[in-house]
Amino acid sequence: MKRGWGLMRIIILILAFTLLLTDINLAQIESVAVIVNKDNPVTLLSDSDIRRIYTNSILKWPDGKPITLYDLAIDNPLRNVFSEKVLGKSPDKVAYEWAHLKITNQAKNPPLTMKNQLLIIKKVSIEMGAIGYVSFSAAKGNTAVKIVSIIQ
Repeated sequence: MKRGWGLMRIIILILAFTLLLTDINLAQIESVAVIVNKDNPVTLLSDSDIRRIYTNSILKWPDGKPITLYDLAIDNPLRNVFSEKVLGKSPDKVAYEWAHLKITNQAKNPPLTMKNQLLIIKKVSIEMGAIGYVSFSAAKGNTAVKIVSIIQ
């Protein structure tokens, strides 16, 4: 009986180690929701629209209100998904480009970085012109924000 438990422990350790090596990341499995304030008249944004908003090309909503961008911390897995899939760049590359724009005084509307999704939801829910991204599960059912795009 003891020999069977020892073998079972070894198998469990090997499986746990294998999972760590494969770097399974739930953020890469879950969809990312792009959100705006519930009262924002925009109901749908394409990936192209979002890219242009997050790269200084679109600064105002169609109704003329200024856009406030919210970003997650550079090491957040959701930011990695958003940056790679929407902006086509790593979060480090995006941060570098924003830093360059700030240094050269060309950053018209740099994103504000928040520590977590709950802070982004809170900011977007109280600021009419705000846009941010969070996990779909965090945004789903939240009546203070509106999902305008889902990134798979």
